[in-house]
Amino acid sequence: MRNFILIQKWTILIFVILTVLQETRCDPHFTCPTMDGEDVPELPNYYTTHVRLNYFDQQKTVDVRQVVSKNEDGHKTAVEFSADQRHVKYIHYDNQLLIVTFYSDKNPTCVVKDTSSLDKFLEDEDAGPNMILSKLVSVVEGPLRSQLKISDVFNENGVSGRKWEGCFKNPEINVSLSFTENVWKQGHTSRLHKGKYIVSAEAQIDKNYLVALFNYFDPVMPADTEFQPPENVYCEGFRKDKKPPSMPNYFSYDSEVISYRSSMGVAPISTHLTVYYDYPAGIARSDFYDALAEDQDMFSEVSAKGISIIHDFNAGIQYLVDPIIGSCTIDEMEATISPADVQVTGDNKMPTGMEFFSLNVKGISYNGQFETRGYTADVYTALVETTINDEKKKLIYSWYFSTDLVDIVEKESVEKKVLLRMVVQPEATELEKHSELGIGFPH
Repeated sequence: MRNFILIQKWTILIFVILTVLQETRCDPHFTCPTMDGEDVPELPNYYTTHVRLNYFDQQKTVDVRQVVSKNEDGHKTAVEFSADQRHVKYIHYDNQLLIVTFYSDKNPTCVVKDTSSLDKFLEDEDAGPNMILSKLVSVVEGPLRSQLKISDVFNENGVSGRKWEGCFKNPEINVSLSFTENVWKQGHTSRLHKGKYIVSAEAQIDKNYLVALFNYFDPVMPADTEFQPPENVYCEGFRKDKKPPSMPNYFSYDSEVISYRSSMGVAPISTHLTVYYDYPAGIARSDFYDALAEDQDMFSEVSAKGISIIHDFNAGIQYLVDPIIGSCTIDEMEATISPADVQVTGDNKMPTGMEFFSLNVKGISYNGQFETRGYTADVYTALVETTINDEKKKLIYSWYFSTDLVDIVEKESVEKKVLLRMVVQPEATELEKHSELGIGFPH
């Protein structure tokens, strides 16, 4: 009987302890200090950091990567969110805001907005419950930041530092920022920043509580590539003031045309192509070499299929030449011309150099600089609606031009802004076939 009473007492005691713990959970505590003291430290003008956002009531964590660059030319910011199935990147570039959304089963999408007409930057899915993250950012980066007062000296997770707090009515939010002491040695340092380093931020709106933990804080100037969309994404209107180079009306080039069965690069079909193009004379010649025609048996004799197509736009006919068997067929002009699969007939006029590479389309945007084929290239994109097998489709065209700093030496000439590569792929649809043209220096 005594054992039963003892067990009953212990059960009641454990129940009381659990009840007390539940009622006294670790809710945030803001002291709302009002006395003046040391000013809240400034964040450096340049930095890259990883942030872990913990939403207590939602029992949810969001991983964020933030890149900031502030100078006399303007303020650029890139913030990338990753949580569950959502992956989105915000890029604030001058007066434009890019929202790039990534998917696991299709190409990314991009939306460009004018920041002068925006009342909020983050979409609802990323702004947090009750817009708590957006309001926290508005305090940290706005005039209310100067009203934060020092409230505590702490030692958390083995880091010693100081905390600044503020309790605000407009917006209605409690905010705290924690920084390391000056003597603390940061993992990444910079001579440009000798101050304190941010450790964490907290925010509270009613019952919503957010903790932001900063890691890998690197106070160095980020690369410009951090503030540009991916090379395979069309962002309508982004940096539309930067135009692609003009193409001449007569040129020649060697290229490799690759068609993928999917945008994952599975089972590519590769064809080698040499083009001679003379718009003033009205003549174009395309020499194809089909590597797939080779015998796959490595012990057999290799035989390749080659073919040449000559388009005579003056007469409206084409010559189909097979140099291997020595045949020539004269027919109506009904063959494909140009990298973008432009179908021509005898009724068509000969495309100019700009039309040949589809650089005459509207809405071309500048994505930035990317590495391709061992060169740094300026990448331009456009969304083009075309008809394929009687079905209308929207395709993303991408052009890669060598930059001003690159000299292309071809025989005895030195050229700049040379087209290096062109890619044609579907818009943000499920992964499907797309093609790529690797051009060997048009000249």
